[in-house]
Amino acid sequence: MTNYFSSKNLLRSLRIVKIFSLLALSNILFLQCINPPDFIGGDLIPPQDIFRVKTDTSFTLSVFTEPYDTVVTSYFSEAIVGETFDPVFGKTRASFLTQVSIPTLGHDFGTNPVLDSAFVYFGLSTQFGDEPININIYELVDSLVVDSSYNSLSPIDNWFSPTPIGSAPVPFNGDDDILKIPLDHNWVYDKLINPTLTDTTIMLNQKNFLKHFFGIHVAPSTTFDTHKKGMYYFNYLGTNSKMVLYYKNDEQEVDTVSLFYTYVFSDASLRFNHFEHNVEAADPDIKVSFNPRGSEQDSVFYVNGFGSAKGVLVLDDLVNWIDSMPVAINRAELRIELEEQSNLPVDSLLKNLFIYQMVDNKSTNILDYSINGENHGGSYSRSKKYYSFNITYHLQSLLNDSDSNNVLYIEPRGAFQRSGGAVLRSGNHSSRMKLIITYTKL
Repeated sequence: MTNYFSSKNLLRSLRIVKIFSLLALSNILFLQCINPPDFIGGDLIPPQDIFRVKTDTSFTLSVFTEPYDTVVTSYFSEAIVGETFDPVFGKTRASFLTQVSIPTLGHDFGTNPVLDSAFVYFGLSTQFGDEPININIYELVDSLVVDSSYNSLSPIDNWFSPTPIGSAPVPFNGDDDILKIPLDHNWVYDKLINPTLTDTTIMLNQKNFLKHFFGIHVAPSTTFDTHKKGMYYFNYLGTNSKMVLYYKNDEQEVDTVSLFYTYVFSDASLRFNHFEHNVEAADPDIKVSFNPRGSEQDSVFYVNGFGSAKGVLVLDDLVNWIDSMPVAINRAELRIELEEQSNLPVDSLLKNLFIYQMVDNKSTNILDYSINGENHGGSYSRSKKYYSFNITYHLQSLLNDSDSNNVLYIEPRGAFQRSGGAVLRSGNHSSRMKLIITYTKL
């Protein structure tokens, strides 16, 4: 996942970078004879050399599958609506809640305004699948608060009125670049027009308007009964995303086109995506299995987007390597093999994974990503059938700090912005996850 984690403490990072400056000097001595991790040319090093470069693939790893308890998607740039249904992860539904803002202050609808029509528009940015979905709009019954952190996995049933104020006339499947949903005429007049005729303070400023109208909830109104996927991502901040009222009034000349007033979705608008996961809808024989740390390690582990499932990687052998210090890590490559599932659609293959750590209860990038994100890895190789990460700096930092945390977390890249999951091989598989370490014993 790109750049939505904080970096490590700067002072600690500087200290570790100094260590790697010495490591880099050591690496220069072997640059002509080492091509890690395959160690091509290693036979050129005389046996009597005081520095011995070796490759180890026996590092013990344990991986577990845990659910998320909190996902924060506030101030998203893409609004997500839709559903996926597969036999491994079951059903995942996405919707969003947002404020609606006025672009100009003090708007007056004139004398005897008559509503012609009203629509909410959202510009499509991308999609996952093309199964048609029915979409409704609901009015929020409570306000979004600026200093609150909303959990995208918490129930939202009490946030909105159950009666829709707008419904898409036909199911949406992404064929159109813009989602266009008509709003109920009576609701628009009673909520957005008529009150402003007697209370002009409503449109006087943004604060007053948001007290009067809390916002909307946009959600799928039906659910899939067979394995399908139709997840749609909308450019929330694009010019095509807006709410428009078309109307006439007594000041308007006869036989002229309707006047209009456009409400906007702005960067300042409070908002969050919401996700619901129903793993019980999955096939009982192959569905995702959660096994938290401390339980028995399964042969596979699971990752799935939108806060469904993540892998928890424990570097079990770290203590043994610390005991063997001093050691300079030339390269540490983590390889994660895909457990192919014929039950998952081919186009649902995850292209990238992401690894992070927890520092002071906060998700934090590991050093390799912070120092050189382009070479950190995480992409899937179709020919080799595994994901590969360079965690050289991270492993060296753990060896240099006996109090370091030996736990890493694995999830899809962009896990809170994209749907999709995978079944991966753990440290207990016959073709297990490997940490390939090329090192120099100092």
